[in-house]
Amino acid sequence: MYQALYRVWRPKTFSDMVGQEAIVRTLRNQVMTGRVAHAYLFCGSRGTGKTSAARILTRAINCLNPRNGDPCGECESCRTIEADASFDVYEMDAASNSRVEEIRELLEKVDYPPQFGKYKVYIIDEVHMLSNAAFNALLKTLEEPPEYMVFILATTEPQKLPSTILSRCQRYDFGRYSEEQIAGHLQKVVEQSGETAEPEALDLVARAAEGGMRDALSILDMCMGSGEKITEEHVRAALGTADRAFLFSFADAIARRDGGEALRLIEELMRGGRDVQVFLKDVSAHLRLLMAALLCGPGEGMPGVSGENAKRYAQQAKQFSQQRLLRVLDGCMRAEADTRWAASARSVLEVFALKACDQPEEKDMEALLERIAELEQRLYELEKNGVRVAQADAAPAEKKTEQPAGPVPRPVVETPVPTGSRAPKDVWNDALKYLKKAEPAIYGPLSRAKYGGFQNGVFRALFASGEEIFMTMLTAPERKSKIENALNQSGGQNAVFEALPQMMSASPEAGNQQEKNLNELIDMFGRNKVQIDE
Repeated sequence: MYQALYRVWRPKTFSDMVGQEAIVRTLRNQVMTGRVAHAYLFCGSRGTGKTSAARILTRAINCLNPRNGDPCGECESCRTIEADASFDVYEMDAASNSRVEEIRELLEKVDYPPQFGKYKVYIIDEVHMLSNAAFNALLKTLEEPPEYMVFILATTEPQKLPSTILSRCQRYDFGRYSEEQIAGHLQKVVEQSGETAEPEALDLVARAAEGGMRDALSILDMCMGSGEKITEEHVRAALGTADRAFLFSFADAIARRDGGEALRLIEELMRGGRDVQVFLKDVSAHLRLLMAALLCGPGEGMPGVSGENAKRYAQQAKQFSQQRLLRVLDGCMRAEADTRWAASARSVLEVFALKACDQPEEKDMEALLERIAELEQRLYELEKNGVRVAQADAAPAEKKTEQPAGPVPRPVVETPVPTGSRAPKDVWNDALKYLKKAEPAIYGPLSRAKYGGFQNGVFRALFASGEEIFMTMLTAPERKSKIENALNQSGGQNAVFEALPQMMSASPEAGNQQEKNLNELIDMFGRNKVQIDE
């Protein structure tokens, strides 16, 4: 009778296990030294070797002739346990035996010593499925079992276990397998099964398994048996995923912002009977590879991609800026999650594609950064091709007029803004935020003042009548210096701080200048277009 690959290739000894080196080393040392714990907890996601390690440990501690911590597989105890015929080993699935009655029935047999081996072993798989009453029934026996009892608990969700159970077990966390480990093991399986497979096909299986060896073997099982070489196309057909060429075409349409081409490709995808959620998952993986190619270069940080494919990813990555690639990838991941609840998964995919092709609104800060990055990338490509871009002048060109001979002194123009683009009020607010954290004793009295404006490199704080004491405090040399330092850090250039009474804030010159500015605005835009805010 045919057996699935994951059953045929289930490891029989610690030496057969793939990965989990630290756990294997610890368990093997315990077997060799005889320091076997009374309770173990094996945690980890599916297909990481928890149940296999539990069965190997069971055979090893009962083996009559252990070899370097591994069961020999030849003695009577090993053969009996391997055939599931031992009365000293009981394996229970807590998912289907979660009631307290099953646990009580199990614990009634604890008082009977082992008949053949040295230890009596209870393996409880998916132990987090037990009810609270079942945990309470297990608790006392788990704390003080007979010296011949060993409990091995396995779970994918250790956070659901009571702390009273966790504290009584030796916990071992089984990590997910890397794609290299999975692909290497699959190559061994293929060779010993008399088949051949492309390395790209095995890499694709390893990525689809998401760290689970059992999932990888199940996928490989679907692709084997035809007698032909296992190719990447065979694996994609078995998984129901789009081929690499289709993903490149879809990404090209997004890069060109061609929404019509993207919708045509989606129609082709749906006619082929592909699953939308699986396709979005493939698009996310494709975009992540593009990001790796953009940031690290071809071949770096791109598992399972080499040769011409790596160069193709690097070439396509140049069509995106980093900001845009992040935005598209974020939208793809959101769409993948939305398909689980949407009535029409195709509509979710089409909306994602159109949003990815759409020009973002200018008012969005992330969109502005994306546009700037795209412009910088275009300028870089032009300069790379030998086209020099003329630098724009800081001020618009004025009409040339005849000037007298000889050097002409340039007029000094005062700017009211301390930095190139920041408003003085923003510099003031940032300085207050800094002082609130760094100098709360200064921020307290300063927060009572009103912002008095910025002129000729001087920031003014205005205090109402009766609060002159705060003016005196803040104009002390030490405090004034700290305020000016905060303003300098916020504005990027030297500034001076003054504390004044509110009645002295307005000068005749300042009032005349404000009135002049207001009249100019009214002449330029009209009285009904100018609104004055106090």
